[in-house]
Amino acid sequence: MAIFGNLNHMSLGDLLPLLSVQDGALEVFNLENHPRVTLYFRGGLLQCLFVAGRPADSLVARSIVTLLMGSTRGSFEFVPGAPERHCPHLLDWPLDRLLITVVSVQDEMQELERRLPHPDTIFRMIRDEMPEDRRLADFWKRAQERLDAGASAQELASRMGMPLEHAQYYLFKLRQAGLVMPVRARAQRRSMGSSVAARLIDSLKQRFFGGRQAWNH
Repeated sequence: MAIFGNLNHMSLGDLLPLLSVQDGALEVFNLENHPRVTLYFRGGLLQCLFVAGRPADSLVARSIVTLLMGSTRGSFEFVPGAPERHCPHLLDWPLDRLLITVVSVQDEMQELERRLPHPDTIFRMIRDEMPEDRRLADFWKRAQERLDAGASAQELASRMGMPLEHAQYYLFKLRQAGLVMPVRARAQRRSMGSSVAARLIDSLKQRFFGGRQAWNH
């Protein structure tokens, strides 16, 4: 059965029960500030997920599903019997469990919204120990090397291809678990870097183009 429409009329949460008895691909597009997402379903399982044609691992896929669950802008079309694509990150998530997990995460994030760390706050690993929570473990494995040197939610979200608020949420949970600690904000460091870059550019303009006036013309 072909299914199509808009997320403001039918949310992903409403769609998932319908797709539990369908095999095929759900295309979600016209999202606000987000590329097209394709989800493949078979036998009541979300088998794999692609973002802009690229396969997403379990960490990113979980974030994307949570993002889609809260989206009210976007269009969707389900293509029954769509040919399967090679999926290097096989998820095989039961839809009923996925729905419960995503809703619980959404509720928790809303409750913690004011307590989430600033996007530019640098966190550093203080204990090298794998979290027991599977969701935290997936994030920990991807972020561990960067957290060892120090990284912010903004940096991690950008590098991992996940929503910023999800990176903030994971860092908050890791801090609760005693695995990371905030060390500083990077705002001042960025401005210093920008001034150094500006002086370097001015120097290059002077050397090769005879100053700013020649550059501008």
